[in-house]
Amino acid sequence: MVDQDKDIEIEVSPADTAVGVDGPYASARRVVVRELDAMLSHVDDRSCAGLATALRDSRRIFVAGAGRSKLSAEGFAMRLMHLGLCAHVVGDVTTPPIGPDDLLVVCSGSGETPTTVMTAETAADAGAKIAVVTASADSRLARRADLLVHLAEYGQDHELDRSVQFVGTLFEQGALLFFDSLVLAYERLHKVDPRDMLALHTNLE
Repeated sequence: MVDQDKDIEIEVSPADTAVGVDGPYASARRVVVRELDAMLSHVDDRSCAGLATALRDSRRIFVAGAGRSKLSAEGFAMRLMHLGLCAHVVGDVTTPPIGPDDLLVVCSGSGETPTTVMTAETAADAGAKIAVVTASADSRLARRADLLVHLAEYGQDHELDRSVQFVGTLFEQGALLFFDSLVLAYERLHKVDPRDMLALHTNLE
């Protein structure tokens, strides 16, 4: 097969394109799913329950992150809005000031990104509660957290050693799925009607 844009010949075997055949793409998908399962199956449910309670009890919820971690956090903010909660993304031009009775949810794999650390410090100084979702339980952000969710990318306590994916990828994938699973649990615990969530979905798209 020839890529017309680059005029570079690319060899594709039938095994690479057949459905269900053990080619390089199917193998890569299995690796990703296996790594995510290893990460998410070892999340402490007590930290999930604490975060869910904070979501319910907070006046407003702010989410923050950088890079692909921010994309995961933004998706979470959207679903919080669908749940009927008041959610804002830090950095948006319409984001109001944070203060007491508010919750900041910070998503950072390293827990050391300067902008997110500064955001957490500012929010704490303003009297807000800080929840941190991170792969680094001993990071500056983790030490600042009132609520900590640890998404371990590797360690001695379970079968996952080190991710074969590019640096940070596993955490970013895991954060998105963690947030989605938390939303689903919240829906079930609080008997949120999916029709009510759908009614809150934007009509400007």
